[in-house]
Amino acid sequence: MRNALLLAIALCLGGPLLAQQAQPPAFTPPKNDAIPIYDTGDGSLPLAALKASPRHGEWVDIKLADNTPLKTWIVYPERPTKTGVVIVIHEIFGLSDWVRAVADHVAEDGFIAIAPDLLSGMGPNGTGSAELGSQGSTQVIRNLTPDMRVARLNAVMNYGKTMPSSNGKTGVVGFCWGGGTSLLYAIAQPSLGAAVMFYGPAPTLPNSQAPDLSGLGAIKAPVLAMYGGNDTRVTSTAQPIADEMKKLGKPFEFHVYDGASHGFVRQQTTEANYKATAEAWPVVVAFFKDKLK
Repeated sequence: MRNALLLAIALCLGGPLLAQQAQPPAFTPPKNDAIPIYDTGDGSLPLAALKASPRHGEWVDIKLADNTPLKTWIVYPERPTKTGVVIVIHEIFGLSDWVRAVADHVAEDGFIAIAPDLLSGMGPNGTGSAELGSQGSTQVIRNLTPDMRVARLNAVMNYGKTMPSSNGKTGVVGFCWGGGTSLLYAIAQPSLGAAVMFYGPAPTLPNSQAPDLSGLGAIKAPVLAMYGGNDTRVTSTAQPIADEMKKLGKPFEFHVYDGASHGFVRQQTTEANYKATAEAWPVVVAFFKDKLK
């Protein structure tokens, strides 16, 4: 699993995979119920968190326009009033137990959490992420075009708006590939209420690594972005996005966490990554509480 993590991160960044061996974690993060659980690589911690959760989680199939079922994990908060929906967009690995555990934590924070498997129908015999596995998902996800991503997220948003416990507001939060998809969706969907991108790559110009900022003018939702200080390839796009959004009069806030790496929320086994997660997550919760009320 650790080798797959290294491969997936390299693919997400678009760069070469460094030849290295995964090392045991040098830092064990303290127990912190205020932030999502981390993953040591074998998936055991997220799965244990899911099994211990007191919240109601369930699988549903959301039908796409072509009747393909979009396999989706939904977790409900325990609260007396209606609330906003937060769509949790998975990493390049596909829908994993870690992403489902993040969705459970989003529900703990008071929102209806919906985590779709955006690779539904793209695995063997029409299956998805579970059958592809993390490494297979990193390959197949390349075939998921921007239009396909938007269409699938639209189906999820529409489903969320029909839920009796929803207040009709929708936000998205994504990680790595999912962080870039959060920005893509904010560009494409004017009804979106809020977008959060964790270390998401910016769109690029064709055959180039230069950021493509041409779509930012279409954004209606406020955008919050979180970056690791040691993730230069992605983090270096934050200021150009911020400058362009400021010119356009669009709300964009970003934070860079010193010493944190790409994937810091999932990989809290360094002190800097844990600290970044502990600082970033309350900002995200407050952002959603403000924008989805």
